[in-house]
Amino acid sequence: MKLRKYAARLTGLALSAVMAMGAGTAIADISYDGTAPISEEPVTITALGTNGASLVTDFDSMTWWQEVLKKANVNLQLEMVDPSSYGDVIKPRLAAGVDLPDLVMIGGSDSDMSYINSGLFLDLTEYYEKYGFNFNKQFEKHPRLKAEITTPDGQMYYLPYIYTTDSNMRCLMVNMEYLKALGMTADDIKTMDDYYEYLKAVKENDLNGNGDATDEVPLFMRSGQIQLWGMYWGLDLADSGGYQIEDDGTVICGYIDERYKEFLTWAHKLYEEGLLYNEYATANYDMQTALFSSNQVGSLIHFISNCTGYSSTINPEWKFNVDDPIMMPIIPPTGAHGDQPAYGRDAMGGFYGITSTCENPEMVFAFCDYLQSEEVGVQTWYGTEGVDYEIVDGEYVFTDEYLGNPDRYRDKQGYNFAALPSYQLDYMSKECNQVREMARTLSDYVVNPSVTFSFKFPEENEVVNTYAADLKTYFDENLSAFIMGTRSLDEWDSYVDAVKAMGVDELLAVYQASADRASAVK
Repeated sequence: MKLRKYAARLTGLALSAVMAMGAGTAIADISYDGTAPISEEPVTITALGTNGASLVTDFDSMTWWQEVLKKANVNLQLEMVDPSSYGDVIKPRLAAGVDLPDLVMIGGSDSDMSYINSGLFLDLTEYYEKYGFNFNKQFEKHPRLKAEITTPDGQMYYLPYIYTTDSNMRCLMVNMEYLKALGMTADDIKTMDDYYEYLKAVKENDLNGNGDATDEVPLFMRSGQIQLWGMYWGLDLADSGGYQIEDDGTVICGYIDERYKEFLTWAHKLYEEGLLYNEYATANYDMQTALFSSNQVGSLIHFISNCTGYSSTINPEWKFNVDDPIMMPIIPPTGAHGDQPAYGRDAMGGFYGITSTCENPEMVFAFCDYLQSEEVGVQTWYGTEGVDYEIVDGEYVFTDEYLGNPDRYRDKQGYNFAALPSYQLDYMSKECNQVREMARTLSDYVVNPSVTFSFKFPEENEVVNTYAADLKTYFDENLSAFIMGTRSLDEWDSYVDAVKAMGVDELLAVYQASADRASAVK
């Protein structure tokens, strides 16, 4: 299959201008070596991103962020757009090819490479070779990152927004107060059978002590989260749409795998016995907050970085700097086939392009690379040494001044990682010592994060558009039907036959081709 080049619908003059500026431009030599400053003279960079963080404050008021810019010697002119309307704002601007800053966060995917083929963005392959000091370290840690931003012809046009797997792992959390009341410890939950017995004990006892022995929720799940439990059967049902790469490189559809039938059997049993939250299919954040506020939740699967938030919701007197959080991750119980995972998030959460109209692309790339440095990571997550933290026995320890000032804390958490490419430390700063230590422990259990099947040929993209949406709808509908018992698992074979008839094999062929290309990237 040959790559088909085609242009987006830009005005002739605009497209010609863009292509002229991007073509044949030699990469300038700059003195950047992966550390600050990126330039001896102040550099002005314009960028367009979106604000998706819940605790974002004005960037200009964040002292630690101003310190990053000062060290880099950068004057950043950042245009922030509300995430709910970002796609509506960015798509027309990209389509017109005008009024674009130096750096743009792409709204959605570029799976058919229409933005690349239009000439809107620079080919950054040589930039990575000359100035990707910190990016290339990330590629070594997360080999699939490079594959995900590499086109079928081997070029690299985008800068990744990188998640660190460890700090974004999804893990099983249990209520430590409940365990203590039952005379148990986390060590008592070693298998899925042990976990089942814990859930039964939560249901049968008034563990929150409110006099109502029926209001505890043994396992809470929000809408769309039940798929996460597939990891205990060796399945990635969540982030990749159910399509996963097996150890031998084969792409399978988890939703028709026999292991999925086993998972459904288990989930149905929990639902029938009242151990799984009966409104899991429609539950939202408000319902979640209400349950945690009244200390009704016995366990859930979520990001480890949410432990402190859940603990403080249960008991507002609990603070993140205090040990003994209420909700704590545990060592994963052994699953049905020996699987014992903490589920890692895809290392890439999005990407950015340097526009062809950028007058100083080397400096923009260098700045983005500097944002991947550990120096910036420490500044981002911990603040300023001697003010916000001290290093004690090799550990970052928050100062009393920081812990006693909520505004300082909000400043740290206010940085929005969706706004710019950035570097997250492997272990979250805001978590208490026990959670941080558990993050280190659980890193040994993190399975490979889901793969983004990206940069498809137009023909492949057509197949995805033809089959993927209808299949997802069918998967979602039958997931709830099987768990709630409105459809019997005796109908499993007819369910699989229906999925086959809906084009799953055609879709698998496309995903297999994408996975094979990614595995070939070095």
